Amino acid sequence: MALFIMIAMPGLIQSTATELTNAKTFSATTQEGEKMAATFPREPTVSAPTTPIPGIPVPENALATPDGGYVTIPRTVDENGNKLTIHYEVGEKGTGGKIVPACRGPTAGLYQEGANWIVSANTQRIGSEESWNFPTGSLSGTSVGIFYNPINFWYPASSPNYDFFQVDYGLGNNLGTRHGWIMTYSYVDASGHRQYPWTNMASITVSPGSTYKVDGMLQPYPLANPAAYVVQVTLGTNSWIYSQPLGYAPSPGSVNTFQSYQDQYLESSGSGSNYLSDTNANPNIIKDVSNSIVHDSSLVTGMTSFDTINTQDTSFSTRDVLSPSPLNSIPYNDLQECSSWN
Repeated sequence: MALFIMIAMPGLIQSTATELTNAKTFSATTQEGEKMAATFPREPTVSAPTTPIPGIPVPENALATPDGGYVTIPRTVDENGNKLTIHYEVGEKGTGGKIVPACRGPTAGLYQEGANWIVSANTQRIGSEESWNFPTGSLSGTSVGIFYNPINFWYPASSPNYDFFQVDYGLGNNLGTRHGWIMTYSYVDASGHRQYPWTNMASITVSPGSTYKVDGMLQPYPLANPAAYVVQVTLGTNSWIYSQPLGYAPSPGSVNTFQSYQDQYLESSGSGSNYLSDTNANPNIIKDVSNSIVHDSSLVTGMTSFDTINTQDTSFSTRDVLSPSPLNSIPYNDLQECSSWN
């Protein structure tokens, strides 16, 4: 079966992605992540264009983007060697404000539980990949939601450049437009507040109970033109790619603090969930090797679980719904973190 590539833009009538505004942004970094990322000194960023350099041909195993640039395809075949049908999607862009905490008691703040992947130092690291099993279950109540975050990593860019990157899946009825598959690229603005712009990856097939391959990476030029945050999500032999220009030239090897975790949001009395914990497995570190993408599982040497709280924004009375299970060699199944509703 030949490699089949589709380029899709939402709505066909628009040449650029629709800008959306979301009053709440339901995504957050972890205190664990902030602490670990702080051990990597901030690097001066070299400014780079956010539009393609003209006249550069699309390399082999790269995918032309509608703006005249390209990104390198992380994976062209599945684990069995079958060629992937690859869809490039523009996606709808959104911006948001403050985060909403997942739990307001007994201690105020946002509870997040998950895994830190222990990764060996390497001068070619640009991102990570894992297999993520889509949980099954149902939600009850008027204001309840869950965010699964299979891919999270940091880059020590100076403010206000993007320095925190996620691939998320949000479900429930209180997440606004930030729902379903999302790619997040966060930064600290000039006033010191963390912002969470994002792209909605709505074209990806939703299949509860299925296992997805999820890739997220920073592609420097000439892997991408212009340099970009690139996400590939694969289900079976169908695969979707989204990208976001960075505006700076990332240095391979500086991507750090690889995590998988989950946020929980429950804002109405009587709400609940019987969703199963998600499964995070088969982690790989993605490397830039002489302008080629290489997946290297040998760099992941273990996993530590964390149970942490962000004490940033406590304006909502919310409760924990479910904790994740980043299963590899260590199970993690603490299913209830906060006290029940009074």
